Amino acid sequence: MTESVTCSDSPMALVRSAPTTERDAHRQLLFDNIEFLIDTVTAAHVRKQEMNPVGCPGSTPERLARQCGKNGDDCRYAMLDSVDGETADTLCVCNDPLCGSDDPLDAVAAVVLGSAVDAPAERFFQRQPRRTVRELREQHGSWETLASMDHDELSEALHGASSLKGVSKDRVSRLEQLLVAVRETDYTDGVTLRDFSRVRYQSYVDFLASVPGIEQDDGWWLLQTAFDKPVWPVDPCVDELLCTLGLLDPKDLHTSESRRHALEEELTDRLIAPLYRALATHAVTAGTDVCSEDCEIRKFLLTHRLRQQQMERNGPTVVDLFSGAGGLSCGLRQAGYDIRWAIDIDTDAVATYRLNHPEIPHRNVVCGDIREVNLTARIQDAVSDPDLLVGGPPCQSLSKAGYRSRRGDDEDYSILDDDRTTLYTQYVKAVEELRPKAIVMENVEGMVNEVGDTGIRVIDWVLEDLELLSKTGPGYDVEYKLQDMTELGVPQKRERVLLVGIRDDLTESETAHDLLNKLSIEGKTRSIQQGLSGLPRLRRGEGGRVLPRTERGSRSDFVRTHSLNSGTSLCFNHQAREHPMDKDQILFDEALSPGDTGWDVKYNSDGEYSEYIEYDVGTAENKRFGDKYRMLEWSEPSPTIVAHLAKDANSYVLPDYYEHARPSPDRADPERNRGITPREAARLQSFSDDYIFLGSFTSWFKQIGNAVPPVAGKRIGKVLDSLIGAGAPFPINSDASNPGKAVSDD
Repeated sequence: MTESVTCSDSPMALVRSAPTTERDAHRQLLFDNIEFLIDTVTAAHVRKQEMNPVGCPGSTPERLARQCGKNGDDCRYAMLDSVDGETADTLCVCNDPLCGSDDPLDAVAAVVLGSAVDAPAERFFQRQPRRTVRELREQHGSWETLASMDHDELSEALHGASSLKGVSKDRVSRLEQLLVAVRETDYTDGVTLRDFSRVRYQSYVDFLASVPGIEQDDGWWLLQTAFDKPVWPVDPCVDELLCTLGLLDPKDLHTSESRRHALEEELTDRLIAPLYRALATHAVTAGTDVCSEDCEIRKFLLTHRLRQQQMERNGPTVVDLFSGAGGLSCGLRQAGYDIRWAIDIDTDAVATYRLNHPEIPHRNVVCGDIREVNLTARIQDAVSDPDLLVGGPPCQSLSKAGYRSRRGDDEDYSILDDDRTTLYTQYVKAVEELRPKAIVMENVEGMVNEVGDTGIRVIDWVLEDLELLSKTGPGYDVEYKLQDMTELGVPQKRERVLLVGIRDDLTESETAHDLLNKLSIEGKTRSIQQGLSGLPRLRRGEGGRVLPRTERGSRSDFVRTHSLNSGTSLCFNHQAREHPMDKDQILFDEALSPGDTGWDVKYNSDGEYSEYIEYDVGTAENKRFGDKYRMLEWSEPSPTIVAHLAKDANSYVLPDYYEHARPSPDRADPERNRGITPREAARLQSFSDDYIFLGSFTSWFKQIGNAVPPVAGKRIGKVLDSLIGAGAPFPINSDASNPGKAVSDD
């Protein structure tokens, strides 16, 4: 049992009070998605347009000597620049003066010439001494030459290389002693630290710390940043941030160790330096906890989660079965509901759900097969009497695409024999045992269609099973409808079965039929152009996990109404496919016009490009699967966003904005004719830009395509509000601390 804490408690008090299960689960979530964390921290710093840190991990002399890759391979500043579609003019976009250095002695000399620091992290912002060393080497060549100078000559050389008005006698003396120590050491031949003999890491540090101006902590920092060794230095500044992230136990915060062995064991060698540099940068420039209400890394912070979980929430309680990435939960949360428990079998979807729903403890977001979980007991451990039970049992067996896929592999396949078809029974069982005030089920339209020529509809099975509940307790008034999501304000032609059930003792004022009829809203249908307003307009192959930019200019009414661009200034999951096949590029750039499909290329053109349609689109009179290639129309809603986007996006080709949406011949570029990105798919599903999808590129698409649009979930919540009384939405961002300032001797 942990002590009760409030939002005013210090970060360390919060972390110390956290249940071990919460801390361990959050730690694992971060380790499983560590590159996303690195990119987010780095992009947040780029977005602020502050001074980039030195210590480029991809351009150390040791790394370059081993020819491990191109310069800047592990520099996240270079990677973010490349995914943004730009090319750096310098060796590395981070502009570390010692990028491309040929001798670790350069970085060591820069520390000797720098000011004393309270924490090694501050060395990342000592740019001036590195400039001085670069100039010194460019003007005088090798360190051998510099070591041969007498005191006055070396002093004059330093003054000539430094942009400062003067170089203190102490710094000249320290450099002189460094060069003597290097010449006399047995670890290298001559005045160089290249080819340092293979000794224990501690021996490196002991040698470096023997030089005036270098402390033991500096030695470990240099071992990583100059000698490219996979070590994690103990650093009071970075360690505090590690604690608030949940990656370091507070009891280990002030240990006398010199390095964090546990972190070194958890991380691959190539990720240690980029992560350390990113966290050190954030700790020095933004602080070691949530730095503002829109702090870009807040969802990764354990302290943020704990504050969210301590906040009082008065809305109706919700349990989400088959929750996926959390679209329905997200919408209900926006409507003021209190989501208490969720389950899904998809590992990436559960990770995404956990990250974006910090108000729910990790233990209450379960990853597992619903058939193998003691469902009622687990739910009641979190909420004894949930007000609302929602869910969307897996629908692949009932979807058209899923059915075609299974039949393609097995001619004897039957939907009725597919285990996924009857997963809804787990949902009904939960309703029977929990008896919530209301239930909501969402599924594909195949649920209300006859299965082949059997005369059977799966929806009838569901209704029959729900009707039987009245024999063992309070029954439910149940109704369903086929709902077009465009009628709920979503910029997407997406028809889904919505089933609503109201417990019999609550139906005096309104029935399920009444509530369903209230769902649709009046107003103009939203278009793709409105849905994608403000997103960077990428070319083929551009983008990545995180972009440090968004488009300038005003946002559409759709984006503003639903605050889709709030909570972040970054752009997540915005990665465009390269489309390397010549056939695809010809179809995208020459054959297809907005609204066209492969069938149009085959039969509605002069036949010039028909040879590129190599699949069966039927005949001119009878279209068959004609949308394997399809170009979208900016002025129309999107077709249904589907999980199949994970395989290819040829049915969702977005035409160049500057040719077809807002013509501007000078800016038009056919390279922008390409499949939609996961972030664009998320926008068309009405996810806000700060909703981060974890996992692989293909997994992002699967999670998004399988989700319930949050705007639809919000509308459902508002309609149910009159029945089960949702309170005012609870605030999501409430933890902000004052950021620190960058330390620099520039």
